[in-house]
Amino acid sequence: MNKTINYLSLGLILILFGCGDNSNNEEKFEYPERTHSGEKSEVVLTKHQLEHINVQTEIVEKREVDIPLILRGKVALNEVMTAHITSRVKGRVEKVYAVISDRVKKGQPIVDLYSQEFIAMQSEFVQAEERLKRMKESDADYSTAFSIYESARKKLEVVGLIESEINQLADKHTPYTVISVRAPFDGTLISGEVRLGEFVDVGKEFFVLANLQNIWILADIFENDLPLIKEGITGEITIDTFLGEVYKGKLTRIYDVVEPASRTVKARFEVTNSSGKLKPEMYVNVLVASKLGGTNPKIKSTALMKEKEISYVFVAVNDTTFQKRNVVAGRETKDYTEIIKGLNAGEKVVTKGTFYLKSELAKETFVEEE
Repeated sequence: MNKTINYLSLGLILILFGCGDNSNNEEKFEYPERTHSGEKSEVVLTKHQLEHINVQTEIVEKREVDIPLILRGKVALNEVMTAHITSRVKGRVEKVYAVISDRVKKGQPIVDLYSQEFIAMQSEFVQAEERLKRMKESDADYSTAFSIYESARKKLEVVGLIESEINQLADKHTPYTVISVRAPFDGTLISGEVRLGEFVDVGKEFFVLANLQNIWILADIFENDLPLIKEGITGEITIDTFLGEVYKGKLTRIYDVVEPASRTVKARFEVTNSSGKLKPEMYVNVLVASKLGGTNPKIKSTALMKEKEISYVFVAVNDTTFQKRNVVAGRETKDYTEIIKGLNAGEKVVTKGTFYLKSELAKETFVEEE
């Protein structure tokens, strides 16, 4: 009886120890995560299917590709060829030759002024010129007299008297009664006004003159596109008002400041506007053929497929087998896409027939899951 009890006690102890060990083992055991999703990644097509869908492939290459970009812009004045026509002496307006929107030629008089100050300058010049003529270069005061003459002549040049007029004044010693304010270059008077008989002071602005035959186009470049555009390239400018007409412009400056509201940078194109149809403040489109270079592979954009946030392509393993492969796309355009990760140069990707392959892959995955 005692032996039976001892055996039972020993068995109970062993059972208890055994249960304790199993409990510890279960706590230490790590179950592996499931990695099988049930999704197939390859499609194998028959010869008949290949003929039916006309699958086309292209070799992946590291190359520079053209990227057409359309920039929105606006016609602006060429600031280098824009001038403020002002008075350089005090006086009274005696005659007005032109008004707003008139086209003028370089050297053409715009306003005549009567000025006592101008008459005094002429008298000073005549006296200096007469004194200089009476002297010889060997005279002790010749250099002083010459300096006074040059100073008097320079004053006349500064106020606007042209060389032929100064020479005539030196020959005849007859002062001009008025001084003409002239156009510094060919252009159009785009703003300002002046009245006959008006008294003016030095610095009085009469008109703003602009050469509208040579204008600027200020186009907006989004900051993400800045790496694609370089100074010196040519743009094709079109305007909705004149359909079918194309103007050529050279990109001469990319500005240094990003406009915070639009996140764009101004680009300045210089354009010859011989027809005069492009007018300041008109909206235009600028087409530029930029370049996407770098060492990353480029593929046709038709090869890239997307599902939610995943991008993928079909890689041709051989003539009948095509593998779905996830990729990381970089810059995308209508024609080409840059691949950051997932493809190597020399591989073949499907550029036509991708939607059929996607459909076949979905069928096979569905059948397998059933």
